[in-house]
Amino acid sequence: MEVFLGEKPQQQLSKKYRCLSFHQRMTEEIYLLLCGIENCLPGYTFRVKVERPGWHVHVILSGKGVLCTKDGEQELHFGQMFVTKPGEPVWYRADREDPWSYCWMTFDGTMARGFMDSAGFREGVYTRNCNMEPQRFYALCRRVLDQPEMTQANDLMRLGLLLEYISLAVQSNSEAEQGEPHRHEYAPDIYVQYAVDFINENYATAKITDVAGYIGIHRSYLTSIFKKKMGISPQEYLLQCRLKHSNRLLLETDLPIQEVSREVGYDNPLTFSKVFKRFYGVSPRKFRNQSSKSGSAGETVPGEEPEDESN
Repeated sequence: MEVFLGEKPQQQLSKKYRCLSFHQRMTEEIYLLLCGIENCLPGYTFRVKVERPGWHVHVILSGKGVLCTKDGEQELHFGQMFVTKPGEPVWYRADREDPWSYCWMTFDGTMARGFMDSAGFREGVYTRNCNMEPQRFYALCRRVLDQPEMTQANDLMRLGLLLEYISLAVQSNSEAEQGEPHRHEYAPDIYVQYAVDFINENYATAKITDVAGYIGIHRSYLTSIFKKKMGISPQEYLLQCRLKHSNRLLLETDLPIQEVSREVGYDNPLTFSKVFKRFYGVSPRKFRNQSSKSGSAGETVPGEEPEDESN
């Protein structure tokens, strides 16, 4: 069943079918075109025309059916997903004995193809297991359908629900790929920059495992790409960051050494003093006294990494 894309959300309601269509776009990067839920009649067939826009992501809520693409027919059932893609004619049919019901959201935009790649629907891929409770997708569709009024608040809400729907699709695909070699979705330089920013903001409490977890990559991979980009390990960078800030506190404040130690992440001032001396060649107290007499700040130089100091 086609739905006209009018100037306002257009709603079609029946016992078997609920659908809203949208024309309003808040952004060209990603926008909602359709959202619906359908309990299909036995043997109901829908044929997709080539000119139909958007990526239609269906989640099967019950029953069975068949999807036919350029690669042939495939039988599908509860707990699976299927997508129809812009510019590709397909048809799908509900089983005659156990007809399926499904929910769907249709979207498009400059970021749509990249999102679908991340969700596992790459070139030539139209179906996969859902890998999570289908009702989670259904609940999002219900929330969109329950707010048909065309207001700015509803437009924002629907955009958020669309992004959550896509996010679930991406997440469910990631969970399916856990047993496969890990795919890093961004360039190494992006991960390194996130690591640097995280350390600079959280140097007093951060551990390298925290940094890797925040970015979403394994610690060993982070260490490898960080060394290639920065010339030192993340642990060494964290150490230098802490000592750089301790240098500033020693020179610009009258805080006791014990307080300086806590400010840069060392609960034990003795440990801080040992690390500081290994790095600068003098104790924190002597460093402060010498710099006070000379009126100049010491410069940070590469030092030896303490043994698992912050891990």
